[in-house]
Amino acid sequence: MKEIKFSINSWIFGKAPIEEIALKAKQIGAEGLEISGEPDTTDIVRVKEALRKYDLTAFSISGNFLEEERAFNHNDPKYRNSAIEYGKKCVDMAVQLGAKRVLLVPSQVNRLKYFVSKEEDWKNAVQAVGEVADYAKKQGSIVIMLECVNKYEVSMVRTLEDGIRMAEDTKRDNVKIIGDTFHMQLEEEIGIHNAIRRAGKDWLVHLHLGDNTREVPGKGSINWREIFLALNDINYEAAVSFEPLPQKLTPEDIFNGDLNQDELVKDLAFSLNYIKLIMQSIR
Repeated sequence: MKEIKFSINSWIFGKAPIEEIALKAKQIGAEGLEISGEPDTTDIVRVKEALRKYDLTAFSISGNFLEEERAFNHNDPKYRNSAIEYGKKCVDMAVQLGAKRVLLVPSQVNRLKYFVSKEEDWKNAVQAVGEVADYAKKQGSIVIMLECVNKYEVSMVRTLEDGIRMAEDTKRDNVKIIGDTFHMQLEEEIGIHNAIRRAGKDWLVHLHLGDNTREVPGKGSINWREIFLALNDINYEAAVSFEPLPQKLTPEDIFNGDLNQDELVKDLAFSLNYIKLIMQSIR
């Protein structure tokens, strides 16, 4: 099996300083971080220094899409243009941190209703994502990754096939997809492993790891050996990123300070070792 590097999403540590997050990632054995996409509040100099100090890579910028002002599928040009500008700022973050990928969700998270209709919302998202992709290409060939999110959180782009179809509709060669095993176990009727094989490495350029409980891999019932066999079959060579909701907390709980960080570090270290053992068995 080809070597796969491990990343951790910075936001799962809540409001912890980036220096603490980077130190913990290094101690756990990860090679890098996926940096939360908050361009207006992120101290880029501090992030760069933390990454340098602990010899970590910024694998990608992970955009956040709870706000209406970040809805690429919005029918109101004011909101859609705001989303485009936000996407461009995330691209700027990627350039500054040496990341090669930016994650976008094409529709507003936690909104299940269309702004107009599926067809109209889809068309608006394609146009808006395409603008961000054009900007990303000019800023250093940054890849835009469309995240496929489950039916309980978004109105569209739920399966990997949905993501590929939207990426194709943009007609930009730097628009790809990112899978998330938690969302995939809810959406991929043919199974996570078969959906990975069907997408292939040319489309699937990143993968978030979370078990069916949304905790770290190994604390639920997902068949991780099948998933890594599928990654091996497609010669996957990108990074994978841990993005659990630890201790069954909500994002609001985490940012309110309810997270036990020592327990999270313990869980991540266990899970990374668990996944590496599976990978070794495939080799």
